[in-house]
Amino acid sequence: MKVFKGKIWAAIGSIMDHASTKSSSTSSVPDRALLAAIEAAIERCTCGGDDDGHVHEILFLVSNSPGAITFLSRRITARLEAARAPTAALRPMLLVHRLLRAGDRYFEQDLRGLWASRDLRVDAPRCSCSSTLTGAGAARAATGGCAFVHGYSAYLEERMQWVINQAGNLEPARWRAHQHHDNSGGLTPPPSSSSSSSSSDHDAATEALLFKLVMCQRLLDLAIQLLPDNNTSGSAAARSAFGIVLRESFKVYDAFMEGLDAMLLRAGSLAGLCKPMRVSAHEILRKASTQTPELKEFYHKCKRSSSASKGLEYPLVRIVTQAQAWAMMEPVQEADGLEEAESSDGGHADPFTSKMEATISTVWVEFDDDDGQHVTGDR
Repeated sequence: MKVFKGKIWAAIGSIMDHASTKSSSTSSVPDRALLAAIEAAIERCTCGGDDDGHVHEILFLVSNSPGAITFLSRRITARLEAARAPTAALRPMLLVHRLLRAGDRYFEQDLRGLWASRDLRVDAPRCSCSSTLTGAGAARAATGGCAFVHGYSAYLEERMQWVINQAGNLEPARWRAHQHHDNSGGLTPPPSSSSSSSSSDHDAATEALLFKLVMCQRLLDLAIQLLPDNNTSGSAAARSAFGIVLRESFKVYDAFMEGLDAMLLRAGSLAGLCKPMRVSAHEILRKASTQTPELKEFYHKCKRSSSASKGLEYPLVRIVTQAQAWAMMEPVQEADGLEEAESSDGGHADPFTSKMEATISTVWVEFDDDDGQHVTGDR
């Protein structure tokens, strides 16, 4: 009897566990009506709608269910992969960009995690519009549109590795969370000496600063390449995307100059850092000497272009010349030269720059029969 009762209670417990498991699993799955509403909002955003209200509608719908953001990411990815015309491919990417900017930090973090897991993709699809268009003008428009889509896709890939801080400014995400993207064109960890337990706080702060400067230069490079031409500027989606990129480039440039000034304040102590950090600082300054003139010219073109956003307050670009870059890094180069000289002699500097050799000459003297002497040669 006791055995029979034990079996009954075991069966009841199994049923209750199964029911609780089923209820917990179903609670994490969004409702069908909610998924349909998200799908309809995506349709409105990617089929000509350029209203921020649609973006906020999506954010509101997703906030009501934890699992809805995964469905959102996969549906946007599916629309992007199915696109064949440049404008059709551009709108899903633009939606991702606007969601990144409008969502809170938790939504932004979840979306970046889905991008890292490849549930969300912003890769530009292979465009087949050239086969469907006829005429030289249509071919040029297709080429310009495809180039802009691919450039914008590259910018978004890099932009996914940035976050909006509490002050509303862009800053790079922590690189340790994205080391697995190193082989696919994502974050590349900076040269590090702080991985050892003996590294100082100063080294860690300088490493983070150098990493931030490198990330700023990478994102600015991609922004400079995105100026729409006359064939692309007619697209409303391209104008919206470029307007966002342009405004973000202002903040990235401000962050770069702030970091560059901080690095130059540390210039006196850079010679005491490890050599990879000194090399990174030198590369940043060398690149700045070529990038800052390009950025200044880029902003001049944006001001003259009808496709660029009007009424923007452009930053005043400070040109870093090559002479300034070399002058700033001269103490670092001297330290590198001294370090190489010491390492070549086992850690001790040699006071002599070259080896000295002693030559011994031997003179042979022969005697004639008449006791005369004459020199026959030397060796």
